[in-house]
Amino acid sequence: MSKRALICLSILLSTLARAAEEPQWLKDARAREGNAKPAVLKSKDNWFKARVPAKVIGDIEKSEGSYTVELDIGSDQPVYCEIMPEGFDMADMVRRNLEFTMGQVAEAQGKVEARSLESIDAGVFGNVPYLQTQWLYRVNDGTAQRLGGFKQISMEKNDKGIYCAHVDLGYTQSFAALAKAFADTFESTTDAPAPYYEEIAVATMGGKKIGVALTTLERDADGDTKAVETTAMLVPGPAGTLHSQDAVHLEWIRTDSSLINATHFIAKDGELTTSVALNVEDNAWVVDGELDGKKYNQKLKADAQPGTWVAQALGLRKLLSADNPVGAEHTMSAWLADDPGKLTDARTKVIAKAGDKRFKALATAGDMNATVTIDKATGTIDAAEMEIGGLDMTIERVYTKGAF
Repeated sequence: MSKRALICLSILLSTLARAAEEPQWLKDARAREGNAKPAVLKSKDNWFKARVPAKVIGDIEKSEGSYTVELDIGSDQPVYCEIMPEGFDMADMVRRNLEFTMGQVAEAQGKVEARSLESIDAGVFGNVPYLQTQWLYRVNDGTAQRLGGFKQISMEKNDKGIYCAHVDLGYTQSFAALAKAFADTFESTTDAPAPYYEEIAVATMGGKKIGVALTTLERDADGDTKAVETTAMLVPGPAGTLHSQDAVHLEWIRTDSSLINATHFIAKDGELTTSVALNVEDNAWVVDGELDGKKYNQKLKADAQPGTWVAQALGLRKLLSADNPVGAEHTMSAWLADDPGKLTDARTKVIAKAGDKRFKALATAGDMNATVTIDKATGTIDAAEMEIGGLDMTIERVYTKGAF
């Protein structure tokens, strides 16, 4: 995990409380589960297939760039899943579909008078990152009030987006099992070879897991590396609102770990707020694109030399291989999305050993200050702690595969 990924994960969190006690009828409604047997589902054009514990309803066809899947898990309401071959912004997919589904609920059941976020979660199924929410809502059709439930999960596998949702108070475990089966068994005819290195981290704030960060390294035919850092974050707000932040940072890196070019993309609540690229023009580094809806063009200082995620890890790896690295510091000039018109010093100072294979360090870059744990063998950060808006945030790596 890089400092840039830590910065992308540094956002505010509001929490909503759930009632401590519930009536028996609500407990009974929640306790319902299905017992569907595993079945193979396949798109009509044979582009994808998966094996899930549900009955497939109708044909699965591609329409307007995505596949819609309707599944019976024993509930009166089917589970709806959408498969997007080109991928999607994981967090925004949850936020947008919350509003869309609540609109459908209002048409079918009555005015949605209130809704609350019962739970929010982030994690991995194997190497598939996910974001998940569960909602409770109250509707009024003019004659009576009723409670309803809504579950969502957003996943990314092999650059494909998978989103599933279910309008029902119960079938929580059945829905979770279906989602995991999708993650475990989904495959398509356009799946690319696996990256030679990948890692996934989960962000926790206010005691809730709210975000994921996926980092991959791929090598092209020339030996250059494509390093992609993708982060997705859900931010609960007041009165049942939900905010999303999705970010992608891409670096093309030479075999000597120097930078070829880079880009930053950040979307908040579905609106692209940052879209900037860093390239060499006439022997100078130039930033070009859009920032907060305005054209942005800035030439970096003549002596600017931006570092890379790989160079930072290799530098820390070398620093930690010394007999006694405590007190030593690694510094690199980083190109960060929050201030793209200049380079920012990213400093990592080793402060103590943390067992035989790790060291504790202080990491600073711009306004970010974090206590991190660094894997001695790889030079990568596998845990971090920081304070954001008076709340403690922790970031923990939960999956890694490969080497560089």
